[in-house]
Amino acid sequence: MESKRTKIMPNDTVLHKPSGETWVVCGVNHEQGKLIPFGYPFPTLANTEDCKILEAHYELEPQSAKAIDALKKRGLESFIDVRSAMLCGVI
Repeated sequence: MESKRTKIMPNDTVLHKPSGETWVVCGVNHEQGKLIPFGYPFPTLANTEDCKILEAHYELEPQSAKAIDALKKRGLESFIDVRSAMLCGVI
């Protein structure tokens, strides 16, 4: 699903330009300009400016309760998407 949106959001598939790897985004902190992809080691931080959206999935599949829980357990609440947390009943 190609999108005109340029702001990276949870569940988007991105290209991490420095490594050439394709990642699915777990969480984003737009104020810090950082994102955390799913995968090992978790959490791994990357600069949002180093990433390009390949597929936008956030609109159809917001951040999951499982992803929110994983971020909360590691003290990374600033990477939790408020809209998604509301949809999951977390807040």
